[in-house]
Amino acid sequence: MIEIEKIKEYTGGDEEFIAILFDKFLSRLDADLTILKEAAAEHDWKTVKSRTHAMLSSARIFFWDDIIELSVRIESDCDAPDSGQLESSVNELIALYEKTENEIQLWKQSLT
Repeated sequence: MIEIEKIKEYTGGDEEFIAILFDKFLSRLDADLTILKEAAAEHDWKTVKSRTHAMLSSARIFFWDDIIELSVRIESDCDAPDSGQLESSVNELIALYEKTENEIQLWKQSLT
């Protein structure tokens, strides 16, 4: 999922800067995912939409196309929710972010 070469191109190849960006992203990821989980479980689609939108900027910066695509769909679906499908999509999004978190950690370990 992480396309580190695209990120390097975007940042001028500065791996230290990329690590800082990733750290900033990771520093709030757990809180963001908790909010998404709770909001989806409560069918609070307004919160799901706003949190998904807020997280979307990071996905765009890091070229996470699968997360971008799913996030855009979730935002749209929140306007006319099918609770079962939307909750499933949010859970899929959470799983993608968790996978991304693992990949970031592996990349950071490879720097040392």
